[in-house]
Amino acid sequence: MTDWYVVHEKFVEQFRTGWDRPDPNAWDSFIDESMRFVQPMLRDGVGPELWWEESSRSLKLLPDLRADVLTWSGVEETLFIHLRFSATQAGKPLTWEAVDLVRLTPDGRATFRESFFDSVPTATRLIRQPRAWLRWWRSGVGPLFWRRRLLRPVPTPAPTGGTR
Repeated sequence: MTDWYVVHEKFVEQFRTGWDRPDPNAWDSFIDESMRFVQPMLRDGVGPELWWEESSRSLKLLPDLRADVLTWSGVEETLFIHLRFSATQAGKPLTWEAVDLVRLTPDGRATFRESFFDSVPTATRLIRQPRAWLRWWRSGVGPLFWRRRLLRPVPTPAPTGGTR
């Protein structure tokens, strides 16, 4: 029988430690190969490679990005983590709160993460600060609608019959 409270506590501590010194690989200890990510302002997808790419983009945009775990609660494989993010953007402090929904295996591996926060204030602030535009563009985070169009997989043409 799984002691979910212990699984949750250990996971939250690893999660918190990752946000103390964020790096794309800071969370590798619990990211499952099949982990699915759903996240505002970043690409949705599956696997650690997606996370490494998207967290690298976020850290290029906001190199001093940190998050504090405010509270958490879990029931069996479902865990909710309430966070407060902070960073400096164009020389001004930027903060926002989010709630992450995480699905865990009994051994503490994460198989799903969906982050919930209102991205409009953060995006609006970026748009209103021209000093941040070049870093925003170079990071690959934005403008997201164009980035998603550019990063969408290109359909592979169906094979055609050979010529003789």
